[in-house]
Amino acid sequence: MINIGSCYYDEAYRHGKVFSYRRWLYKPFLRALVGKANLRAGCSVLDVGCGQGFFSQLIADLGFKPLGIDLSAEGIRLAEEDYGSTAARFEVGEALSLDHKGEFDCVFARGLSLYNCKNLEQTHEVTKALLEYLRPGGVMIFAYGTILCPRKRSESWMHHSLSDARKYFSSYPGAKVYFSLRIETLLFGSWAFSLPFTFSSALISRIVGVGGDLIALVPRSSLERT
Repeated sequence: MINIGSCYYDEAYRHGKVFSYRRWLYKPFLRALVGKANLRAGCSVLDVGCGQGFFSQLIADLGFKPLGIDLSAEGIRLAEEDYGSTAARFEVGEALSLDHKGEFDCVFARGLSLYNCKNLEQTHEVTKALLEYLRPGGVMIFAYGTILCPRKRSESWMHHSLSDARKYFSSYPGAKVYFSLRIETLLFGSWAFSLPFTFSSALISRIVGVGGDLIALVPRSSLERT
């Protein structure tokens, strides 16, 4: 696993925004994603590794009750500064040892660095810990930014493939895996998370080199994986 700890992010956050997300793109993407997960307004959401709070505030804007947690105290300070007036709450915490077991309708893990390793199979303990924060009937939303083109390589971020994700989540009963370029959710909403769109989006990413998100919807019932 590539070790990017709180000190790295604390220092990075002191110099401004580390990640630049386009709200016009990610809000419909997230709306489609929570729709596909059958979440309803008012549901509680744990945003794991929330960083500076961008996704937490989008989740709040969509009518949910998010708690954003991050190991970086500087990231949480900036999240509270920028989004403390929304329904989102924030706290400093280590993702695998939170005192919130069985509390949430959804765990949202987008770009969590604990999955940034050469072999996803090394991270089952991470997924198990996150699933334990769910109430019965809850769902974990795994979202991981990647590029499927084999020519694209990064020394700091592992670009997991669609086959990597399918193999990994095949041991979680009921889990569904997709790949999205995000842009298609502007027109098709939650319909974009389907096998035909996954096939076409993955093909575009492999040929053109454009990035997207690996998506997995994992029910709490799969906590005892096969």
